[in-house]
Amino acid sequence: MKVDLHIHSNYSDSSRSITEIVDIAKRKGLSLISICDHATIDAYDELHNVCKANDMNYILGVELVAKWRGADIHMLAYGFDKSNIAMKQLIEEQHRDIECEYIVDNMINDYPEMSLEDFRNFEYPQEKGGWKYLYYAVAKGAAASYEEAGKTIYQKYSSVNLISSFSVSTLKDFCATVSNAGGVPVLAHPKYLYDINPNEYIDILYEMKELGIKGIESIYPSHTKEFSDICIKFCRDNDLRITGGCDCHGVYDLTKGYSVGALDIPLDMLDLRDIVIC
Repeated sequence: MKVDLHIHSNYSDSSRSITEIVDIAKRKGLSLISICDHATIDAYDELHNVCKANDMNYILGVELVAKWRGADIHMLAYGFDKSNIAMKQLIEEQHRDIECEYIVDNMINDYPEMSLEDFRNFEYPQEKGGWKYLYYAVAKGAAASYEEAGKTIYQKYSSVNLISSFSVSTLKDFCATVSNAGGVPVLAHPKYLYDINPNEYIDILYEMKELGIKGIESIYPSHTKEFSDICIKFCRDNDLRITGGCDCHGVYDLTKGYSVGALDIPLDMLDLRDIVIC
């Protein structure tokens, strides 16, 4: 049984539809997947029906951010009760930020034909996936193409302003919210933490365990086998869950390994205790 537990869809910032994802997963021999879109679980009504029709199992998942040591870190939440009020609020707050209204607000000085009201009413080809604000930038003449906008707009206009000042949960509060909703908070693709200071990495994991993480995304395209083994050993020694996935964004990231099923992860390599499989 092979799995991929970190896939993005066109409900977020991937070019892949749910049907495409499940079709590719079947061709790759996967039998368990998770759509971990950024700050939305809107894909799951459709995913449930498509998976049922294709004899595919899935795990409810979402990718969010939490504040740790003053920085935003990516976290995955799996298997939570999606009707839980605190969990719904956490996702909804971050989804408003994902819309990147603060970037549009920063652009208004240079492009007076833009407005937040106009942006909120702007319709874009969501079936293609990607970011709404980039399509809006192209429509308003700030870039010639989506690809050009992706290379220039965020870098130039992403400085913090009043609109972007919503409060990100601390890692401790984030983990508590997910756990209280019956879910499992998992540290996403952590090699960047190791690269900053390899000698401190294990101490960081102990600190995060005390703050409430219950798993580590140990298998990931940018992880070497040696690094994955470090994560897996830590999880096994500390009763943490072991997950893995490709972080596929469709045509928006064609880097080797970042495609559905590319990592060939067998289920028995992971530890998914307490994570509900649908």
